Amino acid sequence: MSNNIKQAIEEIPIPAMLHERSLNGIHQAKEEWDTALAIPKRRKRIINRVVAASLIGVLSISAAVTFNPHLSAAIQRALQFIPGIGVVQDSSIDSYMLTEPVDIKLSNHDVTITAMLVQKDMTTIELNAYTESSFKINIISESGKVFESSSVSTYGGGSFSKITHKFYGHVDIKDYAQLSFDDFKKEVFTIPLSKMDSIDSLNAIGDSMEIDDLEITAIPTPAGHKGRIFLSTKHSNPFRYNEHSSAEKGDLIILNENISVTDEFGNDYPIDNKGTWIPFKDIYFNLGNSDVKKYTLTIPQLMSVGHEEVKLSINVPDGTEGPLNQSFDIAGYPVELTKFNKFKSQDNKDFIEIYVEMPNPQQLNRSLKDFDVSIDTTLGSYKARDATTGVLKSFSVSYDPNDSGKLDVTVSKPIIDMKGPWKFEIAADKFKSQQVAEHE
Repeated sequence: MSNNIKQAIEEIPIPAMLHERSLNGIHQAKEEWDTALAIPKRRKRIINRVVAASLIGVLSISAAVTFNPHLSAAIQRALQFIPGIGVVQDSSIDSYMLTEPVDIKLSNHDVTITAMLVQKDMTTIELNAYTESSFKINIISESGKVFESSSVSTYGGGSFSKITHKFYGHVDIKDYAQLSFDDFKKEVFTIPLSKMDSIDSLNAIGDSMEIDDLEITAIPTPAGHKGRIFLSTKHSNPFRYNEHSSAEKGDLIILNENISVTDEFGNDYPIDNKGTWIPFKDIYFNLGNSDVKKYTLTIPQLMSVGHEEVKLSINVPDGTEGPLNQSFDIAGYPVELTKFNKFKSQDNKDFIEIYVEMPNPQQLNRSLKDFDVSIDTTLGSYKARDATTGVLKSFSVSYDPNDSGKLDVTVSKPIIDMKGPWKFEIAADKFKSQQVAEHE
């Protein structure tokens, strides 16, 4: 098996477009694998649960993998894929993680530490804050040394924020971490950590289901009195609720009504973070009583935001309105530009509305639903959609009536409607919490 892994790494094709950092990361992974293969084999344990923080030695090569499927296949044969993060090598360097979220009360503020990962050269802490505050974190080592966060990123605000702290360099902690907050320095909280184990495949820790080339793996993890399910895809796609202007290329959009958690008795369990505009990869819900032995997560339908982009030159006839009879393709789907209508906005600017038809056979599990249109890097100001299906019917952009009759636009971020259902049955004991057991 070791020789096969070594050979797979040596045969990885390195494309010319590969970013220098990604290239160095691959060569570094190869060198570390060669070193690891030269030492005696160690027996590996398969863990039964992994949380979002279960990361070791991340290689920043996701962009190269996206553009080169051969590279993707070769890397995945040789290395380990961590849910929601990327491709990693099975390093002999110990990493430590938080296995369950920890709730912290700071005077009148509630904070949940959702993930913590201690690596050789970087430590990451993720938390949810339910009141408005900066919540700058410090880590205190066993020797009493204080480490301040190097960078902080925040999604949201007001009543809910998702905050990520990164500490660059080595932070000397292992089995536990002591945390303090700038605004509450007198209070120190001890967070238990566990040593990272290795896994053979995602199937060892979760249930996978693939429909039309989209495979989703649902990984159950305990979260105190709640259940947490981490959603992983091949390209680590973030999930979002509803169609939102902030959706990025590669996002997977779930309508609020198109995700549910039930038990074998037909009881429905509300999802805590349902409806938030913040990108997510895991869901939370309150657990049922001891009679419940199985939960079912169902995603009947979702939408994928594509990476494709098309530059289009539209021939605009004279007159204020009329037929167009032009067409183009994006993401493999045909789009017909049927007619136009020129009009003035309320502030007396010239606009043109282009009507579209997307002839998608109803029986297909996938269909084109929407896309963005920009002109001179400015996003189209108006869109009209079908009131029932939500399918794009027209878009409007500004234009110069003195131009040559050409309208140059860029079409991007095609939204593909995908029908499931993706369904996952998860044993209730997968959510059994060690924290709850310790306090009972």
